[in-house]
Amino acid sequence: MQRIFLSTLLTIIFSFQLLAQDNNNPKNSAFGLNADAIILLDSGKSIYNENFELIFTHTTKIEILSEDGLNWANAMIPHSENDSLLYIKGHTYNLDESNTLQIDSLKTETIEKETKNGIVENYFSLPNVKVGSIIEYSYQIKIEDWQQLNSWYFQNDIPVVKSIYTTEVPNYLLFYKYLEGSLNLDDFSRKTVKKMVKDKQTDVLIEDYRMDSIPAYIQEADVPGSDYFISKLKFKLAEYTLPKKSTEFLLPQNYEELAYNWAGSPFFKEAYTRSSYLQNEIDKIYHPELFKTDVMKGFYFFIRNNFSVDLSFNEKSLEEAYKARKGTPQQINMLLTKMLNQSGFDAYLIALSSLENRPTYPENPYFELFDVYICMVRYNGKNYFLDASDKNLLFNMLPPNFINNGGLVISQKAPGFVPLDFNFDDKEMVTAEFEISDTATIKGEYEVKREGYAVYSFDSRFLNSNRSYNDYLIETIFENMDWEIKKHEVNEEFEENKILKEYLSFVRPVDSTATNYMEIKPVVLNEFAENQLKAEKRQNPITLYTPLIRKASYSYKIPEGWTVVEYPSNKNIALEDGKGKLMYQYKKIGDSLKIEYTIDYDQVIYMPDEYPMIKTFLQEVTDALNQKIILIR
Repeated sequence: MQRIFLSTLLTIIFSFQLLAQDNNNPKNSAFGLNADAIILLDSGKSIYNENFELIFTHTTKIEILSEDGLNWANAMIPHSENDSLLYIKGHTYNLDESNTLQIDSLKTETIEKETKNGIVENYFSLPNVKVGSIIEYSYQIKIEDWQQLNSWYFQNDIPVVKSIYTTEVPNYLLFYKYLEGSLNLDDFSRKTVKKMVKDKQTDVLIEDYRMDSIPAYIQEADVPGSDYFISKLKFKLAEYTLPKKSTEFLLPQNYEELAYNWAGSPFFKEAYTRSSYLQNEIDKIYHPELFKTDVMKGFYFFIRNNFSVDLSFNEKSLEEAYKARKGTPQQINMLLTKMLNQSGFDAYLIALSSLENRPTYPENPYFELFDVYICMVRYNGKNYFLDASDKNLLFNMLPPNFINNGGLVISQKAPGFVPLDFNFDDKEMVTAEFEISDTATIKGEYEVKREGYAVYSFDSRFLNSNRSYNDYLIETIFENMDWEIKKHEVNEEFEENKILKEYLSFVRPVDSTATNYMEIKPVVLNEFAENQLKAEKRQNPITLYTPLIRKASYSYKIPEGWTVVEYPSNKNIALEDGKGKLMYQYKKIGDSLKIEYTIDYDQVIYMPDEYPMIKTFLQEVTDALNQKIILIR
């Protein structure tokens, strides 16, 4: 009751009303549940004052709900050493035994300061904080760089009741605004007022952005662009016209303009110009009598197989990278683009945003959106996407975390976006024939053919850091010590692209045995031994990275005199809109049991409301592939 009374009292003191929790609002359904502390109000303001100085003011009010929440009384305020910290103020509010409000104020001399790499960090702890306290602190900073309007984070590690950000910007500054995260604004208002700036009456645009009842941000695995989904507002200055000055354009108006400008810069332009240092190698690789796709493969594999990634080459030229046979991933793919163009191909450098960077492109472009660069060749109306910086990729294959909506063509001839799709599945096909013996053992052969991303993921695991397929063979032995492995090998074969064929011959014990009783899990080396999706729900989208196909056919010969008393159950599941399917079938043919299954899903990224669907689907897959066969005699 004490805490509730204090909150109510401070509501009046602060002239600030806590939001009622509306049960009909899904955003409020679990708001603040089991939180150690809660931010009652987070408010910020960025204004250009009468001297055209950018002033940022930030106030935070927090209620401490548990012992673990006491850490929120310790704060750090960072700013550039070029900025000016104008003040830090802080107060702690408590009620004594007679319900009298006690206020303890932060003493300025207790604030500690430390400078690291040009950033000043101001540390302080609010006084006399205990469970039930409400703390408030505020600070004001004069920003040296007037072009850097502060970003605003609505979401935090604890729930936020109300978050408000206000900007006051003279009308001769144009900022692009980017609302990131999965939450929408609850309120937005805009008005123009007259103010004196630099001794001149100026139209000033005032904008208020507000979110209410914001849940704590949850760190989750496999989020496509995790920082992107923290709800926040970012600003980028696009253009400005200072009084008596001409307009300065800092950002392009659209992506086509950005791509066109990039292509014309000396750095990117080199990918489209001829260079004599490449010609000798080009003459060795290019043979006019070959199919064009085979020539493209020749250039791709030459760069992929002979060049290694070295980030220290970032400041070196393409020619230096070529001669050293190493460079940054961007330089390696620029060299591939350059060689293809010099050989007469229609090749382009493509800028991408990886899933780790952000999942989508906002409406207004800026340079930092893109974090990777690959090569694209356009031939016979088809786009071939090539990344020669990863030695485990196949021809026309991109790393799965690069396939993210679209890629920006850096070109003055054809600037703009091209769509990105998966050209490969993560595909494995298993054939296995086993014979069960009276001695409770199983012997037979297991073969698996890997294609597409199944090859890429397998090679990424076993062909890096001086490892080889032999490490996989050794791991298989040590992971199955009670197996008597007769033969185990992995072989490379080539069709249109590399495939892997694994052959395993062994004798193993049944999974459980007793007198006249045997229990067998028919699927061996089961990647679905458990469902990796554990959480009940998700706050963020989830990515499964690649489309997946699994096909298998298992045959078990039953020994004479034994009876099967428990068979696997048939399962057929199809997700809506063809997003996934499971077909698991059991048949008894003579003295053999045959199990066949297909698992197939094409969708890779699932939004939070789709998470229960994919979790349930993968649980059905797990349940199906972990069914048992029980025999008695």
